[in-house]
Amino acid sequence: AVSFISMFMVQHWSAVLFVCPLVCVLYVELLGVMQLMGLHVNPITYLGLVMSIGLMVDYVMHIVIKFYESQECTREKKVKETLCTIGSSVLIGGLSTFLGIIPLAFSKSGTFWNIFMIFVGLVLLGCAHGLILLPVLLSILGPTDSCVRKNALSRTSLSDTVKTDLDS
Repeated sequence: AVSFISMFMVQHWSAVLFVCPLVCVLYVELLGVMQLMGLHVNPITYLGLVMSIGLMVDYVMHIVIKFYESQECTREKKVKETLCTIGSSVLIGGLSTFLGIIPLAFSKSGTFWNIFMIFVGLVLLGCAHGLILLPVLLSILGPTDSCVRKNALSRTSLSDTVKTDLDS
C-alpha cells in the first residue's frame, strides 16, 4: 500500500525503489526489536505496528524527496545538501516523537508500556535508517539526472545565444 500511494503522490517514480524496501526492512526490524523486548504480537502490539508504518514512511520519505529535488550534480553533494537542509528536521521529528511518548513509560498499564516500547524501537530505527543508512544508499545508488537536465538546459541556452548572435 505504501509503494502504491508513493507512486501517485511522489513525482519521482524511482523514489519507490528506495522507500518501499526500507519501510519493509524497518517493519521486519521492528518485529525483531519487539521480540528482543519480550513483546508478542497481539491486538495491542499490532495496533502499535500499524500506527508506526506512517512514521516509518515519514522518516524515509522526507530524505528521499529532498534528495530528488536537489540541484547538485554528484550524489555525494546531493546527500550533503539533503542532510544539511532536511536532516535536522527529521531528527527533531524523531526527538519530538520520543518526547511525546515518554509519559507512556511511567504508566502502570501493560498496554501503554507495549506501545511505548514499540515507539522507542520505531524512533531509534527510523532515525537510524533515515539519517544513516538511506543517505549511504543514495550516495551509492541514487540518481544524478538533475545534473544531466541542467547541462542540457545550459547547452540549449548557449546554442540559442550563439544562433541569435550569428543571425544579428
